[in-house]
Amino acid sequence: MSAMAYKVRLLEPNVALSPLLQEILRNCERRNTRCDRPLINFIMNLLSMDPQYELFMETVSADRRNHDDFVEACCNMLADDRSPILITLRMQCFFLDNFFDKDEIVEKHARNLQAKTFALTKEIIDNDVITKDEQDEVFNKVILDIVMNMGLGNPDSKDVIAETMRALNSVMSRSDKAKFVTLDRKDRLMALKDIREIVAGIRIFNKHSGNTANGMADLPKIIDQSHESTKSILQITLCEIMDKVNLLTSALNAAIAYDLRNRSIITLLPENITADDFETIKDLLTMYRQHEVYTRKLIDELATIKLSIDSCKQEYEAKLLRIHEAVQYRTAIPTDRVFPKFSELTRVWLQFQNFIFLLSEMNQISNMLTSLTERCVSFDDLAYRLLGESQIQTDVDRLNKMQLLKFCLWHLAEGKGLLMPGSTELGVCRVQKEHYLFNIPEPVTFFDEDPNKYFFKIVETARKKIQLICLLNMYDKVQSSYNAPRSEGFQMRITTTCDQEVQTDLHPVPSNIDREYRWNVWDYRREAIRLANIRTKRTTSVQTVESSRAIPKSTQVYLGKPQTTQTRVSRSTETEQRRHVGLKVIEPTAPSPLKVYALTLAQTSRSAFNKNGER
Repeated sequence: MSAMAYKVRLLEPNVALSPLLQEILRNCERRNTRCDRPLINFIMNLLSMDPQYELFMETVSADRRNHDDFVEACCNMLADDRSPILITLRMQCFFLDNFFDKDEIVEKHARNLQAKTFALTKEIIDNDVITKDEQDEVFNKVILDIVMNMGLGNPDSKDVIAETMRALNSVMSRSDKAKFVTLDRKDRLMALKDIREIVAGIRIFNKHSGNTANGMADLPKIIDQSHESTKSILQITLCEIMDKVNLLTSALNAAIAYDLRNRSIITLLPENITADDFETIKDLLTMYRQHEVYTRKLIDELATIKLSIDSCKQEYEAKLLRIHEAVQYRTAIPTDRVFPKFSELTRVWLQFQNFIFLLSEMNQISNMLTSLTERCVSFDDLAYRLLGESQIQTDVDRLNKMQLLKFCLWHLAEGKGLLMPGSTELGVCRVQKEHYLFNIPEPVTFFDEDPNKYFFKIVETARKKIQLICLLNMYDKVQSSYNAPRSEGFQMRITTTCDQEVQTDLHPVPSNIDREYRWNVWDYRREAIRLANIRTKRTTSVQTVESSRAIPKSTQVYLGKPQTTQTRVSRSTETEQRRHVGLKVIEPTAPSPLKVYALTLAQTSRSAFNKNGER
């Protein structure tokens, strides 16, 4: 697991344990024990992975007694501030929280510097300028801003201020200054950043050329000195750590014997050494081994920083040479074509400053780790008594000049946290793509018979000595074995096979073939899309196959019905029977206009038909 993953999963407070956290804080307050919240969260997260407290068991609910035992165990660890167990846990918590990301350190420094100069920068970009005196006052603040942000010397020094003012006047004329103060807030801030880089580059070039650069530090020289000092301190610290490690390892090795028949380790203690003293020596060895691991990490990081420093120095010299070639034939200040080169030189200068802060941060981490180990009570006399007449051996002696790779797995399991270096001469044991070492040849056979037995013993040891979890990078193994039954232990995922035959009926279930069945779910999705598209279509006059499964639609209409209109009743007058010879002329008694019509009709009838009624 990466350092960032450890930081998130081990240092962050666990919400499920928050009620127990309050109890621990109250108990620590009653005992007058120092309460360090990040450390308490770290210890709780590690100790909660022990199933004996049943805090996260899926099948067994935790009762109040287990909660009390858990709180008591945490408080006992926090009680003795000088015990090697607590110091080891403090080292792990501190290193996980502070082992730096280089980019993060640089950003942190930039934020701190910006916070210090924020008020000054705000006055420069916000104030309205009208008179010449106000303009001069603004540029006096600009000088201070450049010196403080670019690290050009002490801002209280008159020589530093005067030289920075001359560099600024060589870049900006009176009209340029008048134009600067008329810019809006955003443009003025951008222009101020450009002015900083150009003026700082001119001062850096003047110092390199020997033209009075009072008050400026020689950063490349300071970085080399700081690097050598840090490297020397880390190497001395590592030597002191290894002296302790060699003494404790040799003392423990002198007090153990191997019962290969019973596949166990026997402890042979002198009369003046108790079993608790032996456990204390083992805890001390764990503490110094953890300090060794962290110190070696700092040394490796220092070597990486050294490569970056050398590359930066080469770039710095190259940019100085380009600027020198550009201005060597000029008697005045370079033109605008040279100004970007000054800005590039300033950026390299700022990288030097970042390296100084990185080295400073590294020294602080190393000093803090050393101060933590110095809190521990000295047990050298106890270790020498346990060592007896045996000689102190180093890791190189044990490994026949071979580099230390890992601790012996068998010693760690049977010795309940006994850290003995493994030997590569015995070979490397590979299990599930992981490699393990042994110190003596016989345990290799024992381990090969039942690897899970030894893995579970190591996990059980890490649950009791939680400082081993981070040291041996066992967090995932301890967590994955949490819910495993105790009888099964820590089971590695090893694939096993066996030959087996099963008798079954030929066809126990009648065959039923569904032609519409589709095994691929995407077929159903495509069908659903097709049907959804059909619903947006409209079919007229005929039924089609594609629309056969569409939802039927109908429209309600009113059917036609016969209608009549009521009119007046027709009335008539009875007349004489019509004769076939013609129409009878009816002459009214009184003059009437119908007479003319009747006569005309009678004449027409007589002329149109003959006597027989034929035409």
